[in-house]
Amino acid sequence: MITISSSDIIKKPSYITRPEEITFVEDMKKHVIKSVVLPYEIYERVREKIEDEMYLMRNEEALGEDSYKEFLEIEEVVEDIS
Repeated sequence: MITISSSDIIKKPSYITRPEEITFVEDMKKHVIKSVVLPYEIYERVREKIEDEMYLMRNEEALGEDSYKEFLEIEEVVEDIS
């Protein structure tokens, strides 16, 4: 895993166009990681989990805390069954 800045992307675009490992993109002013670039092979393995988490993030307010906890419990049972 490597950490780069957005200016590093300009200098060497292959960091994001052909990543060979997981790459973190850091906001150099705040020293906070803002993005992650994954090789496609890794993405294919975790795609469904990422999509599930993004759905939950987008619908976080609609689910509410109690519904979210219930969903997580059901999700664990479903994963155990499959």
